[in-house]
Amino acid sequence: MKKKQFYQNLVDNREYIPFENSEEAWLWCCLCESLGNQRAKGSSGRIARPCESSDIILSVKKLVQAGQLNQNHLKVLSKYGLLQIPPHENFGQPPRECSLWREGLKLLENILRLKGIVA
Repeated sequence: MKKKQFYQNLVDNREYIPFENSEEAWLWCCLCESLGNQRAKGSSGRIARPCESSDIILSVKKLVQAGQLNQNHLKVLSKYGLLQIPPHENFGQPPRECSLWREGLKLLENILRLKGIVA
């Protein structure tokens, strides 16, 4: 039986605030990674988060290894994650990219919710 991971905030006594959804978590993760490729601690910043960016990346890797996410999903998630804005058909992004974005984040949400990263 796999042991559950519990995160302890050693920096301060703030309570962790989980992300509202996988999109928020993914955009946060991409922002952290783009800032000098630092593995941002969940406690850095104004809001204490229940994970590090690497936890979210590992979840994506597990989905790829399981064959649930493919290279097309990864390209779209990476592209819009780095832009820090989700794709939307009303703003001219291709419908296929919008669909891949939604599919990828839906799969990611299931894992992140089980880990307590998403509320």
